[in-house]
Amino acid sequence: MFMLEDLAPKVQVYSCRVRTVGEALDSKDRNIFMDAIGNNLAWSNNGLAEALAKRGVKVSEKSIRTHRRGECSCA
Repeated sequence: MFMLEDLAPKVQVYSCRVRTVGEALDSKDRNIFMDAIGNNLAWSNNGLAEALAKRGVKVSEKSIRTHRRGECSCA
C-alpha cells in the first residue's frame, strides 16, 4: 500500500448564491423564488435578477444562469 495513492489537489466549492438566498427566505417566499428560478420560459435570467433586485433580493443574472445550467455547487 502506498501512502500517496489518494493524493489530489483540493477542489474549491463555492456556495451557490441562488441556494443561499433561497435558504434565507421564509417557506412561502422560498417556493415563489424557486418556482421563478425554475421557469425559464416566463423569466429570463436578467429579467428575474432585476425583478428580485426591486424587491431587495440580490441575486445576479450570472448566478441565476449558472444555477439554471447546473454549473453551480448545487449540481
